[in-house]
Amino acid sequence: MFRGREQSRPELGFRLLQRLGADVADYGFVETSAKQDGRNMTRVLAPHRGAKTRAKAAHDADVPAAQRASAPAAEAPTDTPQN
Repeated sequence: MFRGREQSRPELGFRLLQRLGADVADYGFVETSAKQDGRNMTRVLAPHRGAKTRAKAAHDADVPAAQRASAPAAEAPTDTPQN
């Protein structure tokens, strides 16, 4: 969002959105270029196809198998009454 004198320099916001697109290029791609609508400038980014499954696989590879096996899946309910 541009405020005050920032509205006279939209190229600064455009450069910022370009840098953001370049920084997240590993995770997704730019769907639409930067557009200014009044005081706001927007750009639509989308994830790469299959990025979620690749991220999960990379995370699973980082966590040792022994640690995954020893971690409790969910705490089982007990039959003792709560008073």
